[in-house]
Amino acid sequence: MFWCSYYKNETRIFLLLTVILSAMLLPAFSLHPALPSLRLDEFVLFSGFGLYAARFVLDALRRRERPEPPPGREWLRATAGRLFAALVASYAVSNLYAVIFLDAAYTRRDAMELVMYFKYFLIITLVCSIELTAADRLFLRLTASFALALLLVFGWGQHWNLLGLDAWLAPFFNQAHWEHLILGNPARILGAFDNPNVFGLFTVLALALLVTHYYFADDKGKFPLLLLAAIGLVIKLEYLTISRTALMGIAILFALTSAWAWTHFQRNRRVTLKILALFLLTLILFFTSSADFLSRVAEGLDFSNSTSLQGHLARWNTAIGSIWDSPVFGWGTQKTAMTTLVDNEYALYTRRYGFIGLAAYLAVFLLPLTVALRLLRGRPLGRKKAAAAAFTVAPVERGRPFTGAQIFLAAYVSVLPSVLLYNFMAGIFYHLQLMTSFCLLMGGVYALGARAAARKT
Repeated sequence: MFWCSYYKNETRIFLLLTVILSAMLLPAFSLHPALPSLRLDEFVLFSGFGLYAARFVLDALRRRERPEPPPGREWLRATAGRLFAALVASYAVSNLYAVIFLDAAYTRRDAMELVMYFKYFLIITLVCSIELTAADRLFLRLTASFALALLLVFGWGQHWNLLGLDAWLAPFFNQAHWEHLILGNPARILGAFDNPNVFGLFTVLALALLVTHYYFADDKGKFPLLLLAAIGLVIKLEYLTISRTALMGIAILFALTSAWAWTHFQRNRRVTLKILALFLLTLILFFTSSADFLSRVAEGLDFSNSTSLQGHLARWNTAIGSIWDSPVFGWGTQKTAMTTLVDNEYALYTRRYGFIGLAAYLAVFLLPLTVALRLLRGRPLGRKKAAAAAFTVAPVERGRPFTGAQIFLAAYVSVLPSVLLYNFMAGIFYHLQLMTSFCLLMGGVYALGARAAARKT
């Protein structure tokens, strides 16, 4: 499980930086036309694990001692490890059931699902294995901020077609999205992603970190104007994607964090001013947007005539019909026989792995939520026997600013409702680039939980 134990901490940080920059900035690349596209973060993660596996076998043959695992290993095994095992078990049972009883085929494409699970698990355990100093944390924040700034410039460059970006970027993106959405009317931007809606949700993830810092960080008595400006730039970037689902995600995120901050700081004047400033900024950016953006939002809200919503509902009905034909174990992966265009990840996952698999899928998102809430409240992470932990993340004190760790936990809590909403209309779990970014958030939550559970009183 702790595959990074052979690597120095500096090497682990380098691996983490590569994963962050790849997830934010780089598209997939092709090694051969007959092979699926590969991402840089996947190449780094699996190469690193391959070298670890070779070293592990060599040390076992020579009977050498293995390095010490990261702190909280027992807790991590009982949480992230068991969850990964549950995903693999539900996958195996569903596909075995489908092959034996439903005459389903099992191909190489279906096996790639396991590779996807494994990638997510590698990211989470990589984050958990790193010991960060204050300088390391600052460097990571600056790196992520620099990548976000590049995305802002890149997004506006696509919007205005600066330096002929459309011509030389087109081969790197999904042609259907590029021709019908980017060159269509209204034009939509992709950033470094292959779908405007996916890029829209990424901006929501970025806003979660920015807005929780805006509300809960110690601003030393000064209004955080620069942070508010950064939030405005990212909001505008989402508007350029014209993603209505991401727009709803921003609304939920802002409402949740604003209400949380207002109650936490006991409705004082300063937090009220911050809420009003963010609300006013959002309104100004919204109503000064292009007519194409406003008409697209209006079309999405007209439920009786929305072609997008009607298309979603038609696909949901088809998937739900298949689910009730095999509700417990599902139909297996069956990527060659069953469409993946369901526009609802809950329905897609349930159709594949049944309600048992759906429980494991939901646990992927909800287990870190329970960990984050317990840490923020200063409550034990495990059962009574395992609860004698001295928390490295101090409980939140009402009226006081959050620490850096608490801000990170609050960001996960705040953004999760938006992610769960997005999964109703599309899905994050099956998008490798987007889920990589979200796994970094998950990994941070698990890392804080592991460190809290590692110190016994």
